[in-house]
Amino acid sequence: MFFKNISKAILWLKRKVVLYIAAIMIGISNVIYEEEKMIHGDFINTEQKAEQDSD
Repeated sequence: MFFKNISKAILWLKRKVVLYIAAIMIGISNVIYEEEKMIHGDFINTEQKAEQDSD
């Protein structure tokens, strides 16, 4: 058997699941950031527009 006991197998599986979830979350955040940048320009201009609107 690949793993000596079941607890090591569960720990290995848990680490892989957490790794995949983290990778998916980072990928989704990058997509949202790129879409926001494409729609409104870059982040600095978006912040400047928000400050000018409040004045």
